[in-house]
Amino acid sequence: MTEIEHDGPGVEAKASGLRQGGSRHAAKGVVGAFPTFRRSRFADQAYAFLFHKIIMGEFREGQMLPPENEMCAMFGISRPVVREALDRLRSEGLIVSRRGLGSFVQARPKGHALAPQKLKLFEENLEFRRIVEPHAVMLACARRTAADLKAIRAAIREYERVALRDGAAAAPLDAKFHLAVASASHNLRVIEAIRSVEYDIGHGVNLMRRMDRFDNAERCRTVLAEHNRIYAAIEAQDRQEGERAMLAHLERAEGRIAAAQND
Repeated sequence: MTEIEHDGPGVEAKASGLRQGGSRHAAKGVVGAFPTFRRSRFADQAYAFLFHKIIMGEFREGQMLPPENEMCAMFGISRPVVREALDRLRSEGLIVSRRGLGSFVQARPKGHALAPQKLKLFEENLEFRRIVEPHAVMLACARRTAADLKAIRAAIREYERVALRDGAAAAPLDAKFHLAVASASHNLRVIEAIRSVEYDIGHGVNLMRRMDRFDNAERCRTVLAEHNRIYAAIEAQDRQEGERAMLAHLERAEGRIAAAQND
């Protein structure tokens, strides 16, 4: 059984970790390969993989997910674990089950408010980011290498391509940018902290975007400009400008999310 790696719990499985051979589900138009998972956190990883497929549109609204027994074989996990992952997707309004037929991707609901307990965690994560990330950028300004700059720039270009040219979901790529900046700090504690909090933030944004098309071209262009300002400060090794740019970015992001939540 092969393993997969995640940049975070909700990030797409890397191609190198996908099971070879009969790992593709060809029936009823379902696309993409299915990974097998490590024997820990099975339900979380199966949920994250399916969540990502739905958010990215690979499982379309109204489309049937693979039957439970097929997902058991494809993921290499038991039926109770598959059902636990499906229950989470169902509780978030992403899928609906039809007796005797299976699980289907739910049509996007009109409302988009997060549950109170999730909103509280979401807000706490934003507060944490305002404390940590501006200082992470200052470290990145002092320690960045040519490889770090290349990785940050690549994340910006990928965000631009996916969000503005392709019009696809961009939250995972925003997280990729922030992780690239954190990596440039060369502080493992900082990297792991940002890795964990970016998943929670990205997950909430993904849910709101699915419910109300949270991403749009104007927002994405604004985010892109903010990312470019942060990159320019890191490239110039301007610690004060980097701190200011990241703090402004996070404060504006919080405002954008609050506006979407209250619309």
